[in-house]
Amino acid sequence: MSVLAREYTDLDRALDEVRSVLEEWSASQAEMTAPNDETVRYTQLVLHEWIANLLQHADFQNRSPAIKIRLHTEDRHIICTVIDNSEGFDLAERLPTKEEMMDDLPERGMGLRIINACTDSLSYTSTEAGRHRFEFTIPADHDPWLSMLF
Repeated sequence: MSVLAREYTDLDRALDEVRSVLEEWSASQAEMTAPNDETVRYTQLVLHEWIANLLQHADFQNRSPAIKIRLHTEDRHIICTVIDNSEGFDLAERLPTKEEMMDDLPERGMGLRIINACTDSLSYTSTEAGRHRFEFTIPADHDPWLSMLF
């Protein structure tokens, strides 16, 4: 099992590289532990949405944005952590409830819905070092369309 670890201080660059970096990482995995192509695509989508949200909405105060991405597989499941130096927010408070999911889809704000649907588990917590950790798991057999209400 190989680990993908990247650090970025330029979030635009991180967005630009998410797809190619994950494709290279996936291709380097041993066949027995390699995630399937769909799981990699869901991971690309989740990371892209998360980084785009950080870029557009995060409060970094007067600090330059910085993120650390760490990703690995366990039993063909992808487990990913993104550490950022923003002020953070309450993810549970921002995730739509089932009732809100059944309402008309909003014009904006679909990113967290997509992230929630594509992952099996997710969390966003403060670390002891004053940073914030976004962590998610995508199982090899996950079907996000079963989680989305349209």
